[in-house]
Amino acid sequence: MNNRDWFSRGKRVSFAPMKSRLRIVIVGFVAVLLLCGCATGSKRTANPESGNSPDTPGAVIETSGNANLPPPTDEEVMYRVFAAEYLGAEGDLDGAVEEYLEAALRSEDVEIARRATRVAYAAEAWQQAAMAADRWAVLDPDNVAAHEAAATAMLAVGDYFGAEFQILAILDLMGDSTEAWMLVSNLMSHAGSPENANEILEEVLSARGSVDNAYAMFARSQLAVRAQDLNRAFELARQAVELEPEQLEFLTWAGRLALNLKLTETGLEFIRRAWKLNPKDHDLSLAFADLLARNGRADEARTVLKEIPQTPDVMLSRILFELSAKNRPGAEKLFTEFGEMDFDDPQEKVFYQAQAAEALGYFDQAIALYGEVTSGDRAMAAAIRIAELKAVGGDLEAARKELADLRDNGNPAIMEESWLAEARILREANLKEESFEILDAAISSMPGSMAILYTHALLAAELGWVDIAEKDLRRVIAAQPENAAALNALGYTLADQTERYEEAEELIRQAYILQPNEASIIDSMGWIAFRLGRLQEAIQFLQKAWQLDRNPEIAAHLGEVFWVSGNRDAALKIWREGFDINPENPVLVETLERLEVSF
Repeated sequence: MNNRDWFSRGKRVSFAPMKSRLRIVIVGFVAVLLLCGCATGSKRTANPESGNSPDTPGAVIETSGNANLPPPTDEEVMYRVFAAEYLGAEGDLDGAVEEYLEAALRSEDVEIARRATRVAYAAEAWQQAAMAADRWAVLDPDNVAAHEAAATAMLAVGDYFGAEFQILAILDLMGDSTEAWMLVSNLMSHAGSPENANEILEEVLSARGSVDNAYAMFARSQLAVRAQDLNRAFELARQAVELEPEQLEFLTWAGRLALNLKLTETGLEFIRRAWKLNPKDHDLSLAFADLLARNGRADEARTVLKEIPQTPDVMLSRILFELSAKNRPGAEKLFTEFGEMDFDDPQEKVFYQAQAAEALGYFDQAIALYGEVTSGDRAMAAAIRIAELKAVGGDLEAARKELADLRDNGNPAIMEESWLAEARILREANLKEESFEILDAAISSMPGSMAILYTHALLAAELGWVDIAEKDLRRVIAAQPENAAALNALGYTLADQTERYEEAEELIRQAYILQPNEASIIDSMGWIAFRLGRLQEAIQFLQKAWQLDRNPEIAAHLGEVFWVSGNRDAALKIWREGFDINPENPVLVETLERLEVSF
C-alpha cells in the first residue's frame, strides 16, 4: 500500500486557515495536562523493539492514537506533535512532516525524533528524513537503526559526508562483523551509482584503517555485483576468503560468483570447502549435492546426501535424486528403507513418504499416506493433495467432494485453498468454464480473498474475457498497489490481447521496478517492446528471461521476435528447446501454428 494512503481518511484540508484555532485547542489541552500532573519526564531511550528501519514495509507509522508517546513538557513541542497527528489524519502528509520535524528538533525525546523520521520516510521527504533521523541518532547514539535511517536518507539527498559519519557510527557499534558490513553494503544501494558507492566505501575503509578487512572485501564484492562487474566481484570475494578461509558465507559467495562466471571447477571447490567445514548443514549440503548432480558427479552427490542427518526431507531428496539419475531400483530401495525408519515426528515422516510415493507413481499409497497427516501445519496441504491425486486418477467427482467437505471446516485459509484447488483441478481437466464458475462461487463466498480474485482474473484472460480480467486485476491493484504479479498480469493481458500498448507498458514497468529479477515480468518487458516495434530491446529482455527460467512460453516469445527480425535459425533453435521441455505448451503451440512453422 502506498504510504500516503494511510492518511487519506477524509477530505484533504489545508492546515493554514485553522492553525490559530488548533493552537488554542492544543495549548488548552497542554495546560490541562500540566495542571493534572500528567506531563511526566520525556522518554530518553528508544524502545529496543522498535528498531526497524523506517523504510521497512509495514513498520512506517500510525496516524493517530500514539499511546506509547509520553507527553512532552514543552508546550510548543506538544502543539507540534498534536498538529502533526491532526494533519496526518486529514491527509496532509507534507504538513505532518514539517510539524513533526519541528517537534523533534525542539525536543529531547527519542520517540518524537523516531516518529518524525518515520513520517518523513512515509512521505518520501528525504531532506526532512535526514534531519529527523540525524536528531534521532544524536538523542540515541547507541541505536543502530537510527544511524541506518540517517545514512539512508543522507545518501538519498547526496549528503555523502554525513552518510559516512553515520556508517562509521554503525561500524563502531557493530564492529567489523559480517552483519555490519552486509548492512553497509545494503546502504550503498542508496548511493545513486556504483561509482558513488565505491568512493564512499573507500572513505569509510580509510577512516577505519581496515582496507584489508575481509568483511569489507565481502561488502565491496557485493557492490561490484550491483555494478554488474562479476569479475571484480569474484576477485574481491576470493580475497575475502584468503583473509578468512573458514568463513562459510565468504566461501559460498565466492562459489556462487565462480559458477556464474562459468568457472565450474573453481565454484565447486569453494562450495566443497564450505561443506567440509560443516557437513551437517542441511541446506548447504542439499545445495552442494544438487550442484554436483547437475555437473555429472552423481556418486559425489550421493556421498554428500548420505552424510547429512537423515531427516524425512533428506530421504525424499535422496529418492528424487535417484529418480532424476534414472536409477529407479535405487529409489525404490530407499523408499522401503524410509518406511522402516523412525523419526521424532511421525506426521512429518508420513507427509514426506507420501510425496516420495507420488514421485514413484504409487498414487493409491500416496493417498493413504497423506490421509495419515491429520495435524500440524501440513494437514491442509495433505488434504488438498488427496483431492488432486484423485483428480489425476480420473475421479473428478470424488476430488471435488473432498474439497467441498474441507470447506465445511470453516477455517478461512482452508476454505480459500480448497476453492483454488477445485478451480485448478477443473482447469487442468480442460473444463475452463466450469473452473470459472467455481471461482465465481468462491468470490461470492470469500469476497475479500485477493488470491481467488487474482486467479479468477488469470482464467478470464486465458478465456479471452479481457473486460472481466481487467476489472478483477484493477480491484487487486487498488487493494495492493505494489502487487507486482497483478500489475504484470494486467499489463501483459493488455499487451497480448488489446492494442492499448502504452498503458500496458506503464503497468509492466511498474511491476519491473518492484521485481526486476522476476523472469515472467522480464518476459513481459520483452513482449511489450516487441509489440511496440523495439525488436532489439525485446530480444535483450527475452534472452534474460530465458536465462532465468527455461519456460516454453518465454521460448515462444523469444523465437517469434527472432523470426520477425529475420533470424530464422535462432528462432528455430529456441523453439526446439522449448518444445523439448513441453511440446504441449499452449502458447508455444499457438505460436508455431500461427507462423506455420514445423520441425
